[in-house]
Amino acid sequence: MKSDLRIRNLAPMQWFFAAALCCALLLAPCASQSALAALARKADVSTADAYNPKPADNDIILPMPCGLSMVFKLVAVPAKGLLWDMPMRPGVDDSAHQDRAFYDRRYNTALSGAFTLEDLPAAWRKQAPQGQNYFYLVAKYEVSNLQWHAVMDNACPDTANPGADAARPATDMSWYDAVDFTRRYTTWLLQNAPDSLPRFAGDQRNVGFVRLPTETEWEYAARGGQTAGSQLLLQEDFFALPTGENKADYAVYRPEQGARAEGMANIGSRKPNPLGIYDTAGNAAEMVLDAFRFSMAGRLHGSAGGFVRKGGSFLSGDAEILPGRREEMPFFLTDGPAHARDLGLRPVISGINTPGGGRPQELTAEWNKAGEKLAPLAQDGQTARNPLDELDRLLAAAPDEASRKNLQDLRNTIKENNIMLERQKQLEAQSLLRTGVYMIETIRNYSSRRNSLKTQIESMEREKASAKGAALEKLKQILDTANRGLVMLDTSIEKSLTFYRSKVEESALLAPEVLAAADASLAKDFSGNDPFNENMHRNLELYRLHVDAVRKNKTVSREAMQKAILERRFQ
Repeated sequence: MKSDLRIRNLAPMQWFFAAALCCALLLAPCASQSALAALARKADVSTADAYNPKPADNDIILPMPCGLSMVFKLVAVPAKGLLWDMPMRPGVDDSAHQDRAFYDRRYNTALSGAFTLEDLPAAWRKQAPQGQNYFYLVAKYEVSNLQWHAVMDNACPDTANPGADAARPATDMSWYDAVDFTRRYTTWLLQNAPDSLPRFAGDQRNVGFVRLPTETEWEYAARGGQTAGSQLLLQEDFFALPTGENKADYAVYRPEQGARAEGMANIGSRKPNPLGIYDTAGNAAEMVLDAFRFSMAGRLHGSAGGFVRKGGSFLSGDAEILPGRREEMPFFLTDGPAHARDLGLRPVISGINTPGGGRPQELTAEWNKAGEKLAPLAQDGQTARNPLDELDRLLAAAPDEASRKNLQDLRNTIKENNIMLERQKQLEAQSLLRTGVYMIETIRNYSSRRNSLKTQIESMEREKASAKGAALEKLKQILDTANRGLVMLDTSIEKSLTFYRSKVEESALLAPEVLAAADASLAKDFSGNDPFNENMHRNLELYRLHVDAVRKNKTVSREAMQKAILERRFQ
């Protein structure tokens, strides 16, 4: 009764607050249960979330222990043969961080794949792009906790009710643990699903295997792989982003501006890169097979240290998530093998370079052809005599073994030099075509400026008729300057056309396969659907029309070239 009396005797405002407090206390359990239920729903993770949350038609899916799967993407590397490769310049030229130049600066290397198209299972071949390519596979996602435990534990994890962290990247393992994961997974595949791995034709012993990627393999895939042209691979710091999007759409990280990640997200929580793989920027950093070496003067330093860590993590800033960023991790610390809470892995599938079957004969045949037919053009346009042919005649007539050895050493040196020259020719061909494409734009810009200036001159000439005194003198000075500018633009157009025609004629002398490869590479560079890339792609088509005309000995006058450039006739 005392409590009732106290309530009745409360002032009106006190009564209001007391009633509100009672309601809050009564409703609090319901509100808490509702919030907890919402959080539980948010934390719900399905088994698919832990291995393929974003399925795609071109996924290559391999089985795993405990009924799980791992998804891969086919990576194609263009090359003209087994002994050829694609030049690469991994790293990043980050002028804002010059104190890290010897860590990150781009260096020269090359890339190819261990598999030919014939080595791939028939279903995978449908994913291969046109042209001559060599292949490896890269995991679509970082290895998740559920996948890690399925391979590394003696018992299967609970796949029916996976925990909240099951779909997050597996981290906090050493480099040796990561290598052991790839060993165990390959062993399981060989025992339980041997047909899921690539095999070499005619070779009953060798087979594809899972391993950590090399730094170059990782970076090529992270930049977009075969979807990226040479200019993007060699010059840009990130893969091409669609208009209106930024890195935060593709990476879980801590940008200087905007929302900052407080922890790792589930695999595949952001958008994929152009190759269709997720989280190469941010979320968990990824370890690779290579030892870390400094980048000095365009090459890697001789001292091999720890291993390379790529891609940055949820703890990283803008500069640290660039594909070319290179960080060193120790293999060991004082307490044992090194590991980090934000470092995981993304495996690849590759194979050996020297399998059995018919591959040894193919390699030998390619080596015998390499550098043998490269010969300069004589001044009259006829092919000069091949110095290797001359050396072969001398070798056949060598009087003794010492002379034969010296001649053979000389022949090997010339052959190696020819191979280097042939590789250089491909890069020069790309540069030649790119120059021609940009010259078309330069000529158009000069012409546009000329037309604009001419219109202004005509307007000032009309004004001059009514101008008097100081205004007339000022107008005459402006007209004199404008007319000299008009002459300069006419000269610029003339010189640019001369230079453009010289590039067309140089391109017409390229071997057909070299020209085609350079054209295909530039077509990738300008494959975007924005106005700039569409325009540059049309420029490339026009340039090829002019080159093809010259190759067929058709007469293309300067006037016709200029008209086609300015009118954008691409038929």
